[in-house]
Amino acid sequence: MAQQFQNRPPKFRLRTRGSLVAATVLLQGVVIGLGCLATLQLSKTELEAGVRGRMMERAAKQAGDFVQRLREASPGPIRRGTPEWERAEKLVEESQPGDGATLMLLDQAAHMLCYPRGEIQTSVPNLDMSQQRLKLYPSGEEIELAQLRPAAALLADTTLASGPVVLAMLDAPAQRAKVLVLQPHQTIRESARAMSSRALLWTALAGAGVLVITVLGSILLVRRYDSILVRANQQLQEELDRRVRRGLNIRNALVFGLAKLADYRDTDTGRHLERICTYCELLAKELKGEFGEITRSWIENLKLASSMHDIGKVGVADAILLKPGKLSPEERRLMELHSLIGADTLIAIRRRVGDDTLINMAIQVALSHHERYDGTGYPYGLQGEQIPLAARIVALADMYDALTSRRVYKDALGHDEACRIIKASRGTHFDPRIADAFDRVKGQFDAVRAEMHAAASSDETPPLVLAVERAQAAARRQAA
Repeated sequence: MAQQFQNRPPKFRLRTRGSLVAATVLLQGVVIGLGCLATLQLSKTELEAGVRGRMMERAAKQAGDFVQRLREASPGPIRRGTPEWERAEKLVEESQPGDGATLMLLDQAAHMLCYPRGEIQTSVPNLDMSQQRLKLYPSGEEIELAQLRPAAALLADTTLASGPVVLAMLDAPAQRAKVLVLQPHQTIRESARAMSSRALLWTALAGAGVLVITVLGSILLVRRYDSILVRANQQLQEELDRRVRRGLNIRNALVFGLAKLADYRDTDTGRHLERICTYCELLAKELKGEFGEITRSWIENLKLASSMHDIGKVGVADAILLKPGKLSPEERRLMELHSLIGADTLIAIRRRVGDDTLINMAIQVALSHHERYDGTGYPYGLQGEQIPLAARIVALADMYDALTSRRVYKDALGHDEACRIIKASRGTHFDPRIADAFDRVKGQFDAVRAEMHAAASSDETPPLVLAVERAQAAARRQAA
């Protein structure tokens, strides 16, 4: 049974433009073919009648022409064995019309007088046709041949020993003879079939021409339609791409603005988020060959998702964020909640907008960028490959930026010292492969650090500290 199903020919389906054109041409070919056959079949009788009529008219003319020549060759009565008879016999031989027709000469009693010896057997010189019955055309009246002496060509049907024939008969009274031109029905049918075959051939050629024109026209129309459709699709695609880009730009701007709002409450001095994005991009490009999930689009998502790593700090009290000294265990516990707060915030966004690769990565980064490779991090103590790759990359980038940036509770370390600390944390705090990638691109880290820290001078006051100082100054002025 399975073999039978496997051997079944594939079904023809109109799923492509080529198959549609082929089906149209095939259907038109069938219609044209059936129409031609039906037309030829219906016109077959009329065609044979037309051929018969033309042959009868030709036979009548041939009989008339022969009588004229006979009068010139033998002006007197023709009797067998006389010189007139010999001239008449020779004239009969020379005047055979061809196309299957036969011309002969009868005497007044309708006995054979002259005949083409090459076409009629020699046993017929004394053939008596006096009682041969003719069906006159077009009246249909039947009469014996001996009774007819037509002064004008007479047309009739009759049946001889060789088969049915049509004949034209004309009387030559001065020669005491009757001229007969016989045309077998078989010859008429063959001529009609030949004409029908030629008509069928020309019809087939015309039908083939119509099909060729149909194919060419269909191809041109399909190409024209395709070009219009391609242009329309291209315009729609361009408009869709424009709207998607606009939507993504708006989304990315809102996401980065949300991250900036969280960063505003931190104690960093300026371009912290821009540096984190750039550091993560450098590491991801260096690691692209080691992790199959890292693609160009993945890196672009990482750059934006990394900016949201600390959005949960909006839920941490200012007293903890601005404390210049070491945090107590309880304060440390409250500070560590920012990873859960950030993840919960992003999860709430995902519930509204639906599944999104950027939001999914941002949730991973916000929740797990403080996990450590050896399992001693927070909030869940994940270790090794349990920590999402994006979070492992952000963890190193965030650590480097934290070490090399000034905070209210510490001064900035130099690049070499930061590299030494990160190298010492290989396999404990950081994924060894990511730490090794950092070691290969640390020179680029140093260049980015120097450029972006130069843009934000080292003595710049952090935004949150500046806002608090301005609020305190305003309160003092009101009190005064």
